[in-house]
Amino acid sequence: MRVGIVGFGNMGQALSVCLSRKLGKENILVTDKDETKRGLALEQGFGFASDVRFLNDTDIIILAVKPKDAFGVLKSLKDYKGIIVSVMAGVSIKDIENIVGQDKKIVRLMPNIAVAVSSGAMAITDNGKLTEEERQKIEEVFLACGTLYKIDESLFDAFTALAGSSPAYVLGFIDALALAGVYLGFNYEQALRIATDVVLGSAKLLRNSAQNPSALITKVTSPGGTTIEGLKLLEREGFKGIIMECLEKTAGKAKELRNSSSSGKTNS
Repeated sequence: MRVGIVGFGNMGQALSVCLSRKLGKENILVTDKDETKRGLALEQGFGFASDVRFLNDTDIIILAVKPKDAFGVLKSLKDYKGIIVSVMAGVSIKDIENIVGQDKKIVRLMPNIAVAVSSGAMAITDNGKLTEEERQKIEEVFLACGTLYKIDESLFDAFTALAGSSPAYVLGFIDALALAGVYLGFNYEQALRIATDVVLGSAKLLRNSAQNPSALITKVTSPGGTTIEGLKLLEREGFKGIIMECLEKTAGKAKELRNSSSSGKTNS
């Protein structure tokens, strides 16, 4: 299977890397309107096409461009016969169909940046035009990049907040733990390694347990001990409420961008 990737930014590069582990670099062809990306692609071992039209012989084309660039790219795919996979936030399947045609096979995928290390969380849905064999093949290919969650497109804005944007918040939390370690006497590099191990270990513990987070928290919280002292402060300051409001605002912004993007396409 040959895959074309339009857009060689952060997400395009991450997908190129993880998919190449499954398909081989020789089957990944990328393009970007920024010609300086050519050297970067070739340096990483990927073929570079100077125009989207040169991707017509691929089985899948992944659209990893900014929503503002979607219209021009999609117009050039009206004659494409393969499967179009969009990872563009705020651009619905209907928006894509309105440009490339109702007969096209379209998949919408919402990955996060952890696909670069094959540990991404990805939402997936399609427009119902794929055969069951094609759908299984698409899922098999992208499972090389992490975990797939089949959800309704109406939940994509929420997924963008919960999985797409949240790595930034998790990384911010790890950085805060490391800085706290520095305050307590560690150097930053050592504190960061410890904080990273703690987060990885905690996530693995939860993944391998049949219990929810609250039940596991009680196992490390002794009466009158150090952990409950810290938890008391977090609850008093509204730690969980802040996280919930953060994701609510993120999802709201995703919806705002989607509405703006749809309006822009209509005006075009």
